[in-house]
Amino acid sequence: MVRLLELAQTLDTASQTRSKLVKQKVLAAFFDKLREQDLRLAVRYADGKAFASTDERVLGISSAIIREIVLELLRVAAAHFREVTIRQGDMGEAIAELWPSAGGNDLDSDSTALTLNDLSAAFDQIATTSQAATKKPILYNLFARCTDPREACYLAKIVLADMRTGVKQGLLQAAIAEAYGYLLDDITGAQLLVGDLDEVAVLASQKRVHDARFTLFHPLQFMLASPIQTADEAPGDWIVEDKLDGIRAQAHVQKGKVAIYTRTMDRTDDSFPDVVRQLQVIRGEFLIDGEIVPWREARALPFAVLQKRLGRKRVTAAHLAEAPAILIAFDLLYLNGQLLLDEPLRVRQSLLRTLAADNPGLIVLPSSVAHQTGDVDIAFAKAREAGNEGLILKSPDSVYAPGRRGGQWLKLKTHLPTLDCVVTAAEYGHGKRRGVLSDYTFAVWSHDQLLNIGKAYSGVTDAEIADLTATFMSISTSDNGRVFQVPPKVVLEIAFDQITESSRHASGYAMRFPRIKRIRHDKSPADADTIHRVREIYQSPSNLGKKLDVISTKAEPGLFDSL
Repeated sequence: MVRLLELAQTLDTASQTRSKLVKQKVLAAFFDKLREQDLRLAVRYADGKAFASTDERVLGISSAIIREIVLELLRVAAAHFREVTIRQGDMGEAIAELWPSAGGNDLDSDSTALTLNDLSAAFDQIATTSQAATKKPILYNLFARCTDPREACYLAKIVLADMRTGVKQGLLQAAIAEAYGYLLDDITGAQLLVGDLDEVAVLASQKRVHDARFTLFHPLQFMLASPIQTADEAPGDWIVEDKLDGIRAQAHVQKGKVAIYTRTMDRTDDSFPDVVRQLQVIRGEFLIDGEIVPWREARALPFAVLQKRLGRKRVTAAHLAEAPAILIAFDLLYLNGQLLLDEPLRVRQSLLRTLAADNPGLIVLPSSVAHQTGDVDIAFAKAREAGNEGLILKSPDSVYAPGRRGGQWLKLKTHLPTLDCVVTAAEYGHGKRRGVLSDYTFAVWSHDQLLNIGKAYSGVTDAEIADLTATFMSISTSDNGRVFQVPPKVVLEIAFDQITESSRHASGYAMRFPRIKRIRHDKSPADADTIHRVREIYQSPSNLGKKLDVISTKAEPGLFDSL
């Protein structure tokens, strides 16, 4: 049986080189020597998963529980553990720094080496209970058996699903292909069908990759659209659809069973029982790509309405009444045993419309055909008038390419004006940015007072982050070890998709998808934007969060009254 320490050492070796090819060879050599069950678990844990991707169980272990266990085992001060964790930016690495070295620790540990099978058995136990008091002793026993700092480090990483080793899924796929003599496309194609990379690894070791068959109830990656700025960038014939302002969702349906997955591959049907009821009555087994939107009186509403239901552990009847939702479908990927990914879009949409004709509970997003730039411009104007974000342009012959962004699907949106904001706080980042201040809270002026309106971390280069880190460290007025409060000195130009009212920030507003466009070295803090400008943008017709009575996609009145 393979020990956890062997996997930890392999991942450490792979993480110590920047060469993807060398990483791949290290992993391939390790996988090639493993037997079936150890191979399955090694690939799963290297991918940072406690259970298979298609397994809906979760450990439900928080970092607080791990912290309690480590403090009890190591008898270190909580403040010291916190300081090391902040400095490392990674709880697993912090544990490794504090853990007694192999051969010299005095922990009350079992002398039996901790194996991958031991982890699997313990994880099965942990998942059977929702009680932290029951979970903790099981996990405590695993940590107590760690005789090497790297074991303890990777145990924490796997439990928290926070590996930070540089060994991403694409690298694991390539390593499996190399280990067993397959092309990378063979492995990725099999995973698309099966869902679990660990099971694909076992198939590869048995030379049976081409036996993989598609099954429902594991998420496929979503096909993505490439952004364009004007219709002139899209000559030719296109299927044109309004770009709805909702939650991209993938629905798997079979004999009344429904599973809904988001773009993050997370299952979300518990948050949308009304959508589940909508889909349960549809006959057949199928997989639909679509958008969950707030829905009232036979019309779609803006995303701001749906936000009231997000982030809640339990959706009440009051939430459902206040912000009802449905799924609007725009693609059909699987139908009654037939996988449709390689069929052209015009065929998939024809089958989708046929399915909807037989099932009035299924709403299909209307589309049109654009033959020239003028057609796109007219469709764009209508979409914006209806309160939608813009357009999606799709090639009629496009196959469905999961996870890919290319020229087959395009998106055309109008961006709101940017805001010049003053940085009020800087925070350590994560992963490769854990040692620099890369996350910035920013504000706008209200008379002589700065009111926070958002936080962003994308859009600046590593060199710019290094300069900003030095600046903020030198001017910081206070910090808690991770977040540094700074006086008004740096101005950032912030782009965003929407402004909504929010009690989260002192300004009373929040930005949707804020990103840093540039550092405004040419502006002093006094020249930054004001809360008055924020209100102007919020109230403008182009800000979709303001409009609540748009009519993007209609259905017959009363059709969803029973949902």
